[in-house]
Amino acid sequence: MRTCFTFLDGAWPVKLEQFANGKFRVTYGLQVNSGLSYSQAAMELGACLMHSAACEGDLDNNTGEE
Repeated sequence: MRTCFTFLDGAWPVKLEQFANGKFRVTYGLQVNSGLSYSQAAMELGACLMHSAACEGDLDNNTGEE
């Protein structure tokens, strides 16, 4: 397994890893999603990074629909 990306700036680390078979694992704090395809891993990684940014107050997620 190879670590492709690590983000340590938030309260919880975010890590993207790739297995020898080409599948991915995304870890966000204690949450682990494994056996992901490229597109699944991309969506999961993006969701984790955006959630981290929102929790840190770096993202305004008010859509104006409320």
